[in-house]
Amino acid sequence: MRVLPTVARFVCALALASASLGVQAAKAAPPANTESSGLTLSQAWRATLQNDPTYQAAISEREAGQTNRAIGRAGLLPQVSASLGRNKIRGTLDEPGPGGNTVGSDLNYPSRTNEIRATQTVFNWSRIAEYRQGQARADYSLAVFDTRAKDTSLRLINRYFQVLLSYENVSLAQSKLDANEKQITVAQRRYDGGEGTVTDVHEAKSRRDLARADLIKAEDALVVARRELQEMVGSAPLRISMLKRDFKPGVLIPATQEDWLVAAMAGNSEIRSGQEGVRISDQEVDRTFGGHLPTLDIVAARRVVSGETISTRDQDSSTNSFGIQVALPIFSGGLTSAQVGQARHNRDRASQELAATRERVAVEVTRQYQAVVSGAQRISALVTAVESSAEALRAIEMGYQAGTRSIVDILDAQDLLYQSRLDLTQARLQYVLARLSLAGAASTLDARAIDSASDAYFGPEQVILR
Repeated sequence: MRVLPTVARFVCALALASASLGVQAAKAAPPANTESSGLTLSQAWRATLQNDPTYQAAISEREAGQTNRAIGRAGLLPQVSASLGRNKIRGTLDEPGPGGNTVGSDLNYPSRTNEIRATQTVFNWSRIAEYRQGQARADYSLAVFDTRAKDTSLRLINRYFQVLLSYENVSLAQSKLDANEKQITVAQRRYDGGEGTVTDVHEAKSRRDLARADLIKAEDALVVARRELQEMVGSAPLRISMLKRDFKPGVLIPATQEDWLVAAMAGNSEIRSGQEGVRISDQEVDRTFGGHLPTLDIVAARRVVSGETISTRDQDSSTNSFGIQVALPIFSGGLTSAQVGQARHNRDRASQELAATRERVAVEVTRQYQAVVSGAQRISALVTAVESSAEALRAIEMGYQAGTRSIVDILDAQDLLYQSRLDLTQARLQYVLARLSLAGAASTLDARAIDSASDAYFGPEQVILR
């Protein structure tokens, strides 16, 4: 029987084609719903902005922070208050009478008090500092929101990529299982024909069982990855855009690491948050120091009373007043001095934290820049490795036909081929992630950056998540 060479050639061809058959392609169309149509990276990002609870919470946090402008300004604007009092006076009034006697009379009358009062601050150093602090707090909330938005974008990108990587892992695990099933058939036929050994059959079955276990694990990971993506985009995607088959690393603009560092130092949202934190702490020093300084207010009031006192119980009066009010602190038991010292130490702490943030951002820029540069080189190396693994598998298949190689050699070569293809997919995704993370460090991770990455590296084919 000369069926064995034909079967072996079939197994070899199956191993070489398994990775390319690891995705089911479909033409991309503008989807109206992620459940019924494909989901590109750009569409996933926009859906996240609408549906992700964490991002929506960040929006509410930002809007709450903007009210600090009005809160800080309120202390410098006129303060107007009105009071309305109604009292019922009852009692006994003893007054001296003729001949040194005391004459008593019953009291039973209403007392009414109406007052409106307006105060305008002319000088109050603490309130001036509170106004400036309110502006800084509002700017701080904007910087924090930008950080939250960047984190949301990177979280979405990571989950989108994890779905792609999990799918690729499932696809390769299924191909590996199918190939091992074929190897069992080949080994069994060779054994039945007296050309093989029972060891080869058992080894092939062992690899088949391990491949089945790997497939179950990969399918579980895909289910979890898809559910994590659904949490952010609002619905379970059935199809997402796959990496382009002709994937090629793009040109990095700007090209030098120094330019990226300059951009990050100028625009990074975490650094801006730290700068606003220093501003807030600096104004806190001024606010507490205002406890040492006098305050000056303009006060105007109108007061209408009836029966305000016992002596004027039968009289009505109205008065208008306008003047200035000066308050001069003299001694507060050392409280103000302690508060000023505390505020200064907090300002020093905020300054040191800002310096640490700058260093951390510089490290992150360096890490992501190197990941982009080395990632392109690693992709090129892995492409060569995949081709070499495929050639090695073909050579081992031919050696197996000639009797110089064992089935274990074939199985090992298949494992190496599948792993190299998975590593290549992972390296490509890590390269795109590094580019987007680098843009995030420089605060340029916006719709334009995500759309550009989506168009350059993904589609138009899609994987079907079944």
